[in-house]
Amino acid sequence: MKHRRHRRVEAKGVAAHLEADAGDCTIENISVGGLFLRTTSTMPIGMPVRVDLTKPGFHLQVSGRVVSVVTEAEADRHDTAPGVGIELDPLPHDTEKRLHALLRELGLTDLAEPTEIDPDSLSASASPDTQKVEANVRGLLEMLTDALQKVKERDQEIAKLRDEIRRLHNKLEAAKR
Repeated sequence: MKHRRHRRVEAKGVAAHLEADAGDCTIENISVGGLFLRTTSTMPIGMPVRVDLTKPGFHLQVSGRVVSVVTEAEADRHDTAPGVGIELDPLPHDTEKRLHALLRELGLTDLAEPTEIDPDSLSASASPDTQKVEANVRGLLEMLTDALQKVKERDQEIAKLRDEIRRLHNKLEAAKR
């Protein structure tokens, strides 16, 4: 079972347009950290994307990157929809507030209100040692983000291999009969 950082909600009544030659898509689900778009267009993992989210009286543009892909063949094998998982980039405070309002409207009622922190105010009076530590922490966070992406990619690869093993095992069992 895959654990997610953010609870997802069905995006009823929200339309999406992906600015990546994929055209219009259907949002399967959405969360504070990302969304899954139903589409048959193929996009590589890591591809940066912009998505326009719209509904009557509402428009929001978010950016992110493709972190998972379900091809048509995989969708057929697993009886699911083809599409792409998109992890959202950090959002400006106003955009984050609007996304939270949309998610609440869609049914996620227990979201904390986003808070705005000015990073410059944190280090304005910081000593040189504190600034070095901040720089080290930022570097470590970037390394951690890269490592997490590699783990996600490997997890996807492992899942594909397990599916292939199951398929071959079933084929072998059928051939024995």
